[in-house]
This record gives sequence, structure tokens and C-alpha cells, in this order.
Amino acid sequence: MKSSDLYILYLYHNVLFPNCSIFVKSSLKNTKKIKAGDKILAFPVRSIFDIIFYRNKIATIAKVDNFEIIDSNYSKIKLKGISRVRLKKVNKNRYAFYDNIEVDEGNPDKLKMMMDVLRRRTQELIFLINSKESDKLIYLLNFLTDSSQLTDFISNYFVTKFVKRFSLYNEINIEKRVRRLISILGKLTKRLKVKGELLQDEKEYS
Repeated sequence: MKSSDLYILYLYHNVLFPNCSIFVKSSLKNTKKIKAGDKILAFPVRSIFDIIFYRNKIATIAKVDNFEIIDSNYSKIKLKGISRVRLKKVNKNRYAFYDNIEVDEGNPDKLKMMMDVLRRRTQELIFLINSKESDKLIYLLNFLTDSSQLTDFISNYFVTKFVKRFSLYNEINIEKRVRRLISILGKLTKRLKVKGELLQDEKEYS
């Protein structure tokens, strides 16, 4: 197997962002060539048409961190995303050839200002959520300095709807990705604030 081709695993209505991990349940038939430690291509698909018209679509090089057989039909796999690539050709044995993708950050000065806004929006959202993982998320947020890694991290942990996740995943221009995230997080923060105010009103009048 050449360095430019890897076994492809189709992720139905699921997205694997680089530098993030997910668990995938798949049929043994589709994973019989996979074992822990392997590198594969994780390709998010919305329908059969994404599989048929795969050329130039985006997939993620992923490391198989863990592989577990659940029963006679299914396996459970933990995947760690590494980088985005663009699909070129998939053969009958489901090995896919790919090209690496150059990250487009747009205007550096504008991107820096937008990233500052995005960090503030994310921190505000974390404080509103106030979960057991809040401190950990704040630490990771401050630890990540690369704009591509940070936007993937935020997309993975704070965007739940598949349609939006899929759109963010396929956005190669980091500046545009940041702009979308700022809008998404802003709306989510507003909804949480309204919900919090309603709950407070209920307490006061109960």
C-alpha cells in the first residue's frame, strides 16, 4: 500500500475533525481490514450520493486508537483525527487515493482579531454551560494556538447539529470558518441566556 492511499471508512451523518476523537459503530464487514494502530481515511457522508460522487470531497486521515468487536455483526472503533485530505480515487477494495490540503487562513491581521472574538464567545459559552468539564475546556482552549486546530476543537465540542458540523468541516478557508463559528456560538449563547432568565423568573414566582 502506497503512502498516498488508505482504507476508507464511511461515517454516516458523522464528522471526524482533525485533532479530535470519536467512537464509531460499524459492521464487521466494513472493518475487517482495520486493527488498532492503523491509519485510515474517515469520510463523512450524508447520503449514497456522497459515496458515488466522492471525487475532490474531503476526508480525514485518522488513527485507529482502539478496535473492539461488540458482537457477531458490529465493531466499535475509536478514531483520532489527524488532518484533512481531498479524495482522488477509490478502488473496489475501498482503498482511497488522496491529496493533502493546504490550509487557507485568509487575511492574517483580520483573522487574528476574529480569533480573539471567537475565544471570548467560546469562554462565555463555557461559563454559561457550567459543567464538570468547564475547567478542562478552558484549559484546552487556552492551550491551542493554531487557528485551524482551535476552530476544529470548537466545532467538535460546541456544535451538535450534523448539518452545521458538516459545513464547518468542509470549510477550508479558516477566516470563513471563524466567521461561521462566531455566528453559531452567538446564537447559542443568546438562547442559553434567555433560558437562564426564564428559569430565574420561575424560581422567583414559584
